[in-house]
Amino acid sequence: MSWTPAIRIDRCVCQRVLFAHLLPVARTHGWDLAQLQDATGCGDQCGMCEPYLRAMLAEGTTVFHQILSATTTSGTEAA
Repeated sequence: MSWTPAIRIDRCVCQRVLFAHLLPVARTHGWDLAQLQDATGCGDQCGMCEPYLRAMLAEGTTVFHQILSATTTSGTEAA
């Protein structure tokens, strides 16, 4: 029997964009968080995905199984 995480956070809900689609674009353009927000609108509306975008840019993670908050570092420093 395999265990499946109960939480799966993989996108900006406001813009309906998967983190897996954002990461390669951000890396190709060399964007930091502010530039990613300006170009895509992700993290700029409700702001709930901002901590995930920070972790995505820092760690390369595109699917999260825990709730991150603005103060959660997830092993990374805030950008």
